[in-house]
Formats: sequence, C-alpha cells, structure tokens
Amino acid sequence: MNESECAALLESADWHSPRLIVVFVILGVVNVMVILGNLLVIAAVYISSKLRTVTNLFIVSLAVADLLVGVAVLPFSSTLEVSKVSPITFLKPTNCENKL
Repeated sequence: MNESECAALLESADWHSPRLIVVFVILGVVNVMVILGNLLVIAAVYISSKLRTVTNLFIVSLAVADLLVGVAVLPFSSTLEVSKVSPITFLKPTNCENKL
C-alpha cells in the first residue's frame, strides 16, 4: 500500500458522524453482553455441582465457542460494519502506521 492509497483509506472512514457513534455503541453493548452472558453460563456450571450434567456440559461448550466469537470476531466485524474500513488493514506493516 503506497502513501496515496493509505491517505484515501483513512479519509474514506467517517469517524465522527452521529449515526456511526450510535451504531458503534450499540454493537459494543451487544459485544459486552455476549461476553458477560457466556461467562455467567460458564461460571454457573463451574460453581454449582448440581448443574454439572452432560446436557449442561454441552451448553458450556457452546458458551465457550460463543465467548471466543465475542472476543475474537465481534470487535473486528463491528469495526468493519461501522467504518467500512477493515481493521486488518491497519495491522499490516505499511506506510499508514505513522498516520494513525
């Protein structure tokens, strides 16, 4: 990525529109709810011995998978949805590093 492509990419993102901020906050709240909800399910089964059944262990495995999605995927996909600029672009070593 050269300097002009980097500048065009940074200018294409509208970071200050009210709609963008509202959508980003809503997606952030959903992400936090996903993480906390799945942590509560895992903690409930871990703490209570009565909940340690085969069915609930299956539910815990689903909660762990959903927790990983909430931690590893949702922040990136929400950033892509809001800004239309992939956050992976900024992780690559390019000329954009000094412009952020």
